[in-house]
Amino acid sequence: MTIASDTIHEAVIEQCEERLRLAMLAGDVEALNTLLADDLIFIDHQGRRASKADDLQVYRSGVLELVQIEILDRIIKPLDNAALVSLRARVAGAYYGEKFSEKLAYTRVWSRTSGAWTIIAAHCSRITM
Repeated sequence: MTIASDTIHEAVIEQCEERLRLAMLAGDVEALNTLLADDLIFIDHQGRRASKADDLQVYRSGVLELVQIEILDRIIKPLDNAALVSLRARVAGAYYGEKFSEKLAYTRVWSRTSGAWTIIAAHCSRITM
């Protein structure tokens, strides 16, 4: 891939990431459904494995309500029909009614299938330092 196509690729992923951030903040299940691959594998900050259906249910049910996702830094590594995203964020909200505010690290793999970008794998960890 050339530098020019890497730059275009990176800009598209930045847009996808922002759509994801806004959908998570709004609890927009319809938008999340579009952004998450049907065969998504997500490992949350407690090491639990979740499917797309599991992740959507957390938003649909109101178990997770986010009020802040402040991106602290982000690295995007374009690949052929995929991209790896590593980011750190300050996230705040409520989980099962318990308020929280913490720094989290995310790794996501975006894949382009039939022209659409979706997340096929994601991992989240608490930042303790």
